[in-house]
Amino acid sequence: MGRRITALFLAAVCMAALVTTPVMADTHREFEYDVDTPWTNDDVQEMLDYATYWVGKIDYASSQNNTDPHGESHEELHDGGRTDCSWFVYHVLFRYGLLDHFVHSYEWGNSPGEYPGGHNIGRDLSNAVPGDILCTGEGTKSQNSHVLIYLGGDKVVHCAAGHGVIISDAPNHPRQIVHFSCVPNHQTDKGVDTE
Repeated sequence: MGRRITALFLAAVCMAALVTTPVMADTHREFEYDVDTPWTNDDVQEMLDYATYWVGKIDYASSQNNTDPHGESHEELHDGGRTDCSWFVYHVLFRYGLLDHFVHSYEWGNSPGEYPGGHNIGRDLSNAVPGDILCTGEGTKSQNSHVLIYLGGDKVVHCAAGHGVIISDAPNHPRQIVHFSCVPNHQTDKGVDTE
């Protein structure tokens, strides 16, 4: 009887350790980093569904000096969590293998080399397709910039000050639109021969 109790106790301790072990860096990546393999429209929709899942579940918290608001740059998003626009976009794109490192909101649109596979496609919103990243603001300081994920239909999902993660109308005049080459573009979606 004593051995059974001891075995049950040890099993319970091991289970508790597994449950309380913190998530380590990079464990929330759903897909390996890959900006070369073409996506399907279903792949894009899966990523957008993940991003919109967090609407109303994540509050806003400003980050400074390129650090996560809580110093946990690789922590998986969770209900009741807090983040800002840059970290929200980072977590979504990192999970789906489109980023391998953090990019601050003011860097989007300024340095294409910061996100291999991504390229600027200008400021015309009619060029944007679901999954594109929209950048707004002056783009020189973090307080003058914002980054959003385009959902299509002139809607975006983003983490906004005073609101947290929300869906809203896309900005009329984005500073820059970043399109990842692996994400289907509007020419492919419309069946237009691009060759």
